[in-house]
Amino acid sequence: MSGHTKEKVLSAFNSLLSTRDFHRITVDAIVQKAGISRATFYRHFKDKYDVMNYNYTSILNDSLSGITYTSMEGLFERLLLTGKLQGESLLPLFATYGPNSFHEYIRDYSFTAARNIYETQSLYGTQPAHRTLNEKQKIQLMVFCHGAAGFFEEWIKGAHSLSAEEAAAVLYEILPEFMKGDLWQDTL
Repeated sequence: MSGHTKEKVLSAFNSLLSTRDFHRITVDAIVQKAGISRATFYRHFKDKYDVMNYNYTSILNDSLSGITYTSMEGLFERLLLTGKLQGESLLPLFATYGPNSFHEYIRDYSFTAARNIYETQSLYGTQPAHRTLNEKQKIQLMVFCHGAAGFFEEWIKGAHSLSAEEAAAVLYEILPEFMKGDLWQDTL
């Protein structure tokens, strides 16, 4: 039942997002549109920002599942293409700022995914860790992910004329060296 409820909430959220600004969407509007109670909503989500993040995580996970990448460059291209396909629904989310913002979510998701790939050879961290980022690597990866998240937003907004393939190549070029090379066949 919980998966069904979450899908109802996501459907209501996306429907509302297509007709109004994110800042004008309320939990009350979501629950009314989803046909659930506030208590049910709060059993599954903390707030509307949590719904926003879960929504995009679902989109990314669906986009990446079942596909094997041999390098981070291929993964970057797939993420960019997914972002472009979702562009209309993402643009309003980029208008969020602050501690629960979409900007923060993209940075955190990127860092967590990259860290998982490096440490566990799994995008989702489902495998046991076989190595750990050292402090220097954490900083390099954090700076890269924060910059890549900013670029992702600009690219979605059309600020760069690069194709997804060209943009992925640029991101790969500036990727920290320890993340370059062939990915493991069971990585994703």
